[in-house]
Amino acid sequence: MKKFLTIAVVLAFVSMPAEGQFFKKLFKRKAKTEAKATVKDGSIDDDAQVAMADVATFPDNHNNRNGFLRIPLGIEAERFEKLLLERGFTERKHEDKQTAKTYFYEGEVYGAKSVVTLAVSEQTARVYAVDVVDLTVYPSLQAVKQRYDLLKKELTKEYGSGYVDNQGEAYTIQSRLGTVNMHYERNALTTSYTIGFALDDAKAYRMAYQEMEDKEYETAPRTITDGLAAACNHTDLVGLGVALLQNKNVKAAHNILLSYDYVVRKKTTKTVKASFVMDSYVASVTLACRKQTVTTVTMTANDDRTAICRDLQTNGFVSNDEKTWKQGDMTAIVSVDKQGRVVMVLR
Repeated sequence: MKKFLTIAVVLAFVSMPAEGQFFKKLFKRKAKTEAKATVKDGSIDDDAQVAMADVATFPDNHNNRNGFLRIPLGIEAERFEKLLLERGFTERKHEDKQTAKTYFYEGEVYGAKSVVTLAVSEQTARVYAVDVVDLTVYPSLQAVKQRYDLLKKELTKEYGSGYVDNQGEAYTIQSRLGTVNMHYERNALTTSYTIGFALDDAKAYRMAYQEMEDKEYETAPRTITDGLAAACNHTDLVGLGVALLQNKNVKAAHNILLSYDYVVRKKTTKTVKASFVMDSYVASVTLACRKQTVTTVTMTANDDRTAICRDLQTNGFVSNDEKTWKQGDMTAIVSVDKQGRVVMVLR
């Protein structure tokens, strides 16, 4: 998932000095306000859909869905709305005339007043994703990080463990049922911050992806087998590596590793070794040091080489062979070892 819909419509409801980039990171697609003909999908029985059941209890998980407040995604939007209103949410009406219904609500989410937006398939009128934005504008980095820590605790309790993303400004949980992405961002020309999260259902998102016009701006859907999406096989290795090179002092690098939830296994005057384990995903980092300065970062993980190269490109690295990448005075060399793990060396 990570990003689905431009949330500019929400800004019409919420008074906050956000520049909008935050919302674009969560939802890239524009909210459609023109009436569209929908086709009822009789292959899905809404009554049979369950939210976040233990995947090990079913031989087939096609009716097992990612959920929001235990409401299963993938059901028709009108039914989702009814369940949301029963939980105390109120609908927010748009001031302008609309030719189609927009799904905006206000209510409390994990202890904070929030605006909730449903991303709905134009063809089937089914909810494939949900966006949540705190109404509170946090006055400082310290304040938003307090909310970040609380929200991370609640999300991991509900959806499972994930990984630090976007060089520390985001947290992503990618389960076999769907993806959750939490993100905070400083508002334009101020010292205030906005925070929220977006989540999708992997099966519903895969269906909705087919109708998206600008697929190059969207995250490709994962393969679905027996109702379950492929396990997570990619984290923010590039963002972590760049942060370590930009903060070469050993103490600063040590703190960055901890902020990414890595466990430091060994620390000497010449080497720092750390590791990260998330279900079947395993990554290790070795820092070569000289005089308390990091000189080389070596990262090894059972990761997706193509995704790492894409992240390098996104971070401004260029390459002629997708092996050696350069950005300014930084160099990254990407290879695969005999065990099939990706190895990235940055210096």
